[in-house]
Amino acid sequence: MELKLEELSTEQRQIAETIGMEAYLKLTRRYGGTLIYVAKVEENWQRRKRDEQIREEFDGSNYTHLAVRYGLTETWIRTIVMEKARELRQKPIDGQISMFDL
Repeated sequence: MELKLEELSTEQRQIAETIGMEAYLKLTRRYGGTLIYVAKVEENWQRRKRDEQIREEFDGSNYTHLAVRYGLTETWIRTIVMEKARELRQKPIDGQISMFDL
């Protein structure tokens, strides 16, 4: 079955014209019948800057504070800072010596 651009509704035709018919068909196969949200470019940029700020402010234990400050769940904060949290856990405690230092 081959779908033609002129057979689509106005909204669907606009999407197909924007992304191309091949990408449109791929999109409909994957998400057809569901609602999806396409973020604005500005929204993606703002989220990236917010996440960078959260990672800068993260001290290894202030998940709740950051969640309240940024209006996010603690789980989401943990996702954002996951890599930095791992780095902080692996960092030696000040004054701690390693068995390799002996």
